[in-house]
This record gives sequence, structure tokens and C-alpha cells, in this order.
Amino acid sequence: MIGRVVVLGGGGRGIGATTARLLAARGDTAVVLDAFDVRDSFYPLADGADRAAVQEISGVETVSVDLRDAAATRTAVTDAVQRHGRIDAVVAFAGAVSGGHPLWETTEETLQQALAFNTLTTWHLARAALPHLLTRPATASPAFVALTSVAGEKGLFGLAPYVVAKHATVGVVHALAADLAGTPVTACGIAPGSTDTTMLRQTAAAYGLSDVTELAQYQHGRRPLQPEDVARVVLFALDAGRVVHGAILPADAGFGRV
Repeated sequence: MIGRVVVLGGGGRGIGATTARLLAARGDTAVVLDAFDVRDSFYPLADGADRAAVQEISGVETVSVDLRDAAATRTAVTDAVQRHGRIDAVVAFAGAVSGGHPLWETTEETLQQALAFNTLTTWHLARAALPHLLTRPATASPAFVALTSVAGEKGLFGLAPYVVAKHATVGVVHALAADLAGTPVTACGIAPGSTDTTMLRQTAAAYGLSDVTELAQYQHGRRPLQPEDVARVVLFALDAGRVVHGAILPADAGFGRV
């Protein structure tokens, strides 16, 4: 069986990089798009060391692109299609958390930054990739998967910009799924709980916590998930086809339910 070509937006570290490794291990090609060459005071982005670590994996290639830029995203996706002749699936991982203040003390700039990092990156990737995915036959299982969050369905105190942005990202998934009905392409979301990544450490910092374990007290095991736990759900979503179309799959160890 010929491996799939999968574009991973924001896949330079954490869950995205782990997904790239798992895809490559099973014979797929992972094209990782991330802002490796960009520094931003709002959120610590993947850097050169992250890029080098991912590039060491056979079957993984990296492209430096800021997914907040619609034109740059379109160019990166088009270039991937030209190099490989096709893309079969896309996963939108890019996101950033900020907070520590109630909504009424949150600046307009912070909200706009949160929307740019979490929602527009997904929107731009979908707009760039869907015309190519729609050319693929159903036998190729073309799919678009977006990482949302438990914050896409719950209110988390002090994280208003992130909560609003992730709710909007869920909206992108639902809108996309409705538009894709009757086509070969499926779309779904995955909502991770507290996972041991840079984002969880940033969340802990926003709350003034020194130990990320405190953020996992409302999920099974009372400890953070590992990136591979969620990455395996991503692989499931990529392979599941129409049965998960339009769904937001929980990958949260029962966050808020146990």
C-alpha cells in the first residue's frame, strides 16, 4: 500500500512532532509546516532545535511558514503538492494559550492574537488545502483534522482569549464538515485535555503554578497525558473516514468528567 502524504500545520513539536514520527513509522510522508524562523513575544514558537529534531526522522520534511499568514500558508501547501504530486490529509495543530486575567481585564490585542494563533491558522490551512484534498478519490481517505481543546467546549477561568478562540476553531470544523457533505473529504476535530507540552507549561505559568500536574487533577490518572497518547487519536481520526465526520473527538482522559 502506498503511504499517504500528510501535511501537519504547526507540527514542529509536541503532539504534532509526535504525530509526524508515528506517521513516518508506518510509511507515510509527513510535511511539517511551522514558524521555525519566527520569534513572537506573545507565545514561544517552535525553533531551530525543534526543526532539527523533527528533520532527523526519516519520512518527515519541514517547511518554515507562519500559518497566521494566509498567502504564505497557501504557497507552502501548493509547494508540497508540487513536490509530492498530491496531499492526502491535513492536520491543524497550531495554537497558543494566554491568560491569567478575567475577560473584562483582557486586552483587545490579546484576543486578536489568540484568534490568529488558534483559529486563523486552522482557517488558512483549510482554505489552502481543501481544493487539493477534493481532487483525491474516496479510496485515498482524504481528511482534514483540527486540534481543538477541552477549552472548545468548556469555560476555563482566566483563559478567556484561548477559550473564545478554541470555540471558534470548533466552529471552523463544524462549518467545514457541513460544506464537505457529499464529497470524498472528511473533517473532524480532536479535543485534548491536559497534555505534557509547551502549551500546558504556558497554562501553568498563567495560573502561577510551578507544577503542571496540578492542571490534570480533573482527568484520569491525575497526571498529564503524553503527546503520544493524543497523537494516536490523530492517527485514528485520519483513518476513520466518514464515521467521525463532523465530530469533535475527546482525547482528554475524562477531563472535567472524572
